[in-house]
Amino acid sequence: MTHFEADAPFAGAPRASRPLSTGAVSVPRRRRPLRARWRKTSPAVLRHVILLIAVVVFFGPFLWMVLTSFKSSAEALAFPPSFFPHEWRFDNYSEVFSVAPFGVYYMNSTIVAVLTTLGQIVTSLAAGFAFSRLHFPGKNVVFVILLAALLVPFEVVFTPLVSLLSSLGWLDSYQGLIVPNIPSILGVFLFRQFFTSFPTEIEDASRVDGAGVWRRMWSVVTPMAAPMIGSFAVLSFVYNWNNFFFQFLVATKTEFFTVSVGLTQLQSANAAESFNLLMAGSTLAILPVFIVFLIFQKQIVSAMAGGLR
Repeated sequence: MTHFEADAPFAGAPRASRPLSTGAVSVPRRRRPLRARWRKTSPAVLRHVILLIAVVVFFGPFLWMVLTSFKSSAEALAFPPSFFPHEWRFDNYSEVFSVAPFGVYYMNSTIVAVLTTLGQIVTSLAAGFAFSRLHFPGKNVVFVILLAALLVPFEVVFTPLVSLLSSLGWLDSYQGLIVPNIPSILGVFLFRQFFTSFPTEIEDASRVDGAGVWRRMWSVVTPMAAPMIGSFAVLSFVYNWNNFFFQFLVATKTEFFTVSVGLTQLQSANAAESFNLLMAGSTLAILPVFIVFLIFQKQIVSAMAGGLR
């Protein structure tokens, strides 16, 4: 018997099993039970339902105001009310400008909001830099007092403020509408928090090169704070555009009325007959703010998140 024949298996012996393939073996995927899948997806579904309800609650009145501005005076006060106008009255917006000088109101609101915003940016940036980088006696005490002033409502101080403006002869004037609102405690707080979290290596390098405090603030720190400046500018502009109560106290003449104060001119003795015009004027008043929020919403959120760190 040869060696090959000795090693060969007997005829009746079972054959050796074939070696397993080294490739990946596909295992059929086991389907997850319906209860487990619902438990995983239910938080997302619930979150989207809550968001949809919030959209209806917050955006619904705005949409109703816009649609009512295109209705006739009778349809605007009809009961039961109709959501969409049966007849679209686009001439309501031109009629608003004939009833009240909305062009003057828009100009006044733009002047007051823009100049007040610029003043708040400059003063808040300088004060925030001082509280963050400079060292002087009583710095923390003064900062705490400023934060405590945020808790004081405006209704407590508006009487002495209006009396002071009257003694200065600043009622019915642009300086009376602008100057008292230039100091912004919220702006000081946001810039101070931003500069506190800002790295000091670049500022230290400019100090070694001989840069003074003002040079470091305006040439080194301010360009890097551009996102914060832009975000605070949006917040400040929106607030000063809608600052009705203070502007209502200071401006008593039509030539100094802002948009928010000018809306009261549409609430006359026949206000029931001009409710559609009031909605058209309200739409015109809120339109610039709405556009600004749509464009800069990411900057606003990032500024608030960075300022509160």
